[in-house]
Amino acid sequence: MSETLKAVVLHDRKIIAVSGADRRKFLQGLVTNDIRRLAPDRACYTGLLTGQGKLLYDFFVVDDDDRILIDIAAVHVEDFFKRLTKFKLRAAAEFVEATPALAIAVAWGTEAVARLGLNPTEGAAGKGILVAAHCVFADPRLTALGARLMFPAGFPIETGLAPLGFVSATAPDYVTHRLALGVADSTEIGGEICYPLEANFEPLHGVDFKKGCYVGQELTARMKLKGDLRKRVLPVIGTAPLPATGTPVTADGIELGALVAAAGNQGLALLRLDRLANAKEGAIRALEVPVSVQWPNWLPQ
Repeated sequence: MSETLKAVVLHDRKIIAVSGADRRKFLQGLVTNDIRRLAPDRACYTGLLTGQGKLLYDFFVVDDDDRILIDIAAVHVEDFFKRLTKFKLRAAAEFVEATPALAIAVAWGTEAVARLGLNPTEGAAGKGILVAAHCVFADPRLTALGARLMFPAGFPIETGLAPLGFVSATAPDYVTHRLALGVADSTEIGGEICYPLEANFEPLHGVDFKKGCYVGQELTARMKLKGDLRKRVLPVIGTAPLPATGTPVTADGIELGALVAAAGNQGLALLRLDRLANAKEGAIRALEVPVSVQWPNWLPQ
């Protein structure tokens, strides 16, 4: 029996359009991934860092003829515009919320990416077979996460996907799917709580170590070169519903880190790897809830 195909609109996302002759050069000097590799058939996942290398926010980037579209968490848009303005100087680049307005939906399930007419590889992009979609791309982090669809705001995209075998889901359904795969998102890892490598940007194809300079590049490159990764975001599963994000994760009274995401029994935690290695089996807890720490198969140990 094949897995149910699901789809939902993500109302907490916004689409930003970056235009102008210098749009690629402008973004290339700011973000962690190589914008030169962006193409009509290839989307990418990337992030913007502080000068000290901490992750401010992550987002997706799509080539769209004479502009670049950015799929970003709505709560970050205001600060994102301020930072782009700060770095613009004399660059021939403009950035506004996309007009006409576009929205984002996600569609997932074992056959989701292929069902939408895409090559089933991370970041594969195109128009897909859904006529109403402005752009469709396989999640550049993991194809198991499914596909992301940009479409005109207000269009009933879930209804449009029904003939392809997709059923309507809820945003919490997608969070559960994502957490089961061990992938963090936007507000869970942004806001300078971690470095991009701690948020697994390397195995999730969010950073390029050959592209050259960008904001925060020096520290990121140094961490990679020295293998100096002391913390990592890892999935955790509780024997009962997990407490709120920010709750310390401990083992025999020693703090390993804290929850950065929680939905029912599933969650993610930013953990000290040395302390985790010394934690006794069965001793790890989030408050009074016993938890087990998982290591996803896509993440090299």
